[in-house]
Amino acid sequence: MDQTVQDHRDMKHFHDKAKHHMYQFVQVELNDGSVYQGILHSHDHEKLYLIMPKMHHHMGEESSSRLFPFFGPFGLFGFPFFGIRAFGPFFPFFI
Repeated sequence: MDQTVQDHRDMKHFHDKAKHHMYQFVQVELNDGSVYQGILHSHDHEKLYLIMPKMHHHMGEESSSRLFPFFGPFGLFGFPFFGIRAFGPFFPFFI
């Protein structure tokens, strides 16, 4: 099978899966083995966007986030589809 056909098929699968899990807590595994968890916010033709805690924040930001939790240490992070090995719902608890 031609590689471009396979890539197109994988992209369609990822887009369908993203629509199904929109606004859910998901886990994304990248091709380099790194793993991220966050809320699936949106997607476009090239990227999947998660709302995740910011990795680094300053002391001033930390104290203000306690007062205004909705403006807290969260950000919108984009992951290119070509770099994603797998993603799906994340269950951080036992059922």
